[in-house]
Amino acid sequence: MTSGAVPRRPTPRVRHAASLAGAVLALAAGWWVAVVLDARSAPAVTAVLLVVPVLAVLVPTHRLEPVARVVLAVGWVLALDTVVAQVMLAFGVWDVAAGVLAVTGISVAVWVGVELATRRGDRAAEERAAEERAAEERAAGPAVEVGP
Repeated sequence: MTSGAVPRRPTPRVRHAASLAGAVLALAAGWWVAVVLDARSAPAVTAVLLVVPVLAVLVPTHRLEPVARVVLAVGWVLALDTVVAQVMLAFGVWDVAAGVLAVTGISVAVWVGVELATRRGDRAAEERAAEERAAEERAAGPAVEVGP
């Protein structure tokens, strides 16, 4: 049974709030795996090291094409996980729990940063659209009424 109703998209404010709530949940998941589980569960560690960075890129880039979002997310995961591991190994501080916390923290920081930048861009686009509408109304001039 299909109705002719078009699904409504969430308002930008609701979408941003949901995204930031997701970032907080991702941070909590990373902390839980690293601290509570002490990084002893390989599937949980793997999930956090892969899922949190992917979400950090996929969620805020909702306006991009799906293929571009996937390529960006996979590249981000590979780059972030590799760089964190290399830096920690170079300084001799490698620890699975610390790696999970580092990847989670960096991912959530990027997530929030991109989300806030997107919100700022949305506001600027709305302001530009309002200015363009006002300019079009001024250019059209006052409406002239023609008598009967």
